[in-house]
Amino acid sequence: MPIHWSEFEAREPELAETSRRLLYPIGPTGPGLGFLATTRADGGPRVHPVCPAVREGGLYVFVLPRSPKRRDLERDGRYALHGYPAEKDDESFYCAGPAVAITDRATCERAKTWFTYNVKSDEVLFELLLERVLHTTWHHARQPDTRPVYRRFRA
Repeated sequence: MPIHWSEFEAREPELAETSRRLLYPIGPTGPGLGFLATTRADGGPRVHPVCPAVREGGLYVFVLPRSPKRRDLERDGRYALHGYPAEKDDESFYCAGPAVAITDRATCERAKTWFTYNVKSDEVLFELLLERVLHTTWHHARQPDTRPVYRRFRA
């Protein structure tokens, strides 16, 4: 069963804080940065750069109205979000689940203030619910004996 970011944070506070840090690589006042994967109508993958925001207990993205990712999310609903890898050791964050369009006008207006860029009036707000989270670090990063170290969460 998919959950909101706030429930993930309550159940796994350390992993949630690490995940948030990786979604905001420039720092907590900078933009969220990541790659959003969606599924095309023909079943193929599609990847898009996005600026996610973790606010008011949820993980959100705004999407342009004519964007292929909007059509993908409205048709299929599934997403995967990957934060930018850390600069020094390739530490990374990934989450996946269903995306839900937010239609409440007051929430959408309030959400525009959560982003560091100027959100256009016709952009559509989606909340990214969580089913799976994966945090990866590397033992002996970028050395011949490198191996991944995983922390996983399932809702």
